[in-house]
Amino acid sequence: MKNPFKLFYSGLLIFSLSSDISAQDRENRILFHYLKLSSSLSDSDLKQALKQADKLAAQVNTPSFTGLQPSANAMKKAAALDQFRESFSVFSDSLSAMVKSGKLKPAETLYLVHCPMAFNDKGADWISDVPKVINPYFGDEMLHCGKIKSTFHKSGK
Repeated sequence: MKNPFKLFYSGLLIFSLSSDISAQDRENRILFHYLKLSSSLSDSDLKQALKQADKLAAQVNTPSFTGLQPSANAMKKAAALDQFRESFSVFSDSLSAMVKSGKLKPAETLYLVHCPMAFNDKGADWISDVPKVINPYFGDEMLHCGKIKSTFHKSGK
């Protein structure tokens, strides 16, 4: 099942790939690639997830996002979906902390979603751009397992 993306994030592909992008543009790109990556995991598509991880790692490779770099790089090196999902969970936690603290300001409303059964019932969170549970930790096995924990409102820009 494909994860639907809002038109805003889909339109981010139109941006040029120059290195002179604004901070907000970089944040939008990070969220765009993160959401595409989450969708790939929901589809249990490791090949596509690895492509998105590579793009995501390139976007977080700046001093402003050093906290995201280790888990982004770990995702790029994952050999299996289980490994990838573990690194995705760490990245998701760091990303949501940045959004909560205001260090990363979403241009659209986002949702923090929690799956209590991920990782042998330890639970894991992820960010979604739709108020619907599409679980990246289980794919088709339990696609709708989880609940929305909180909402991140779009920035005032």
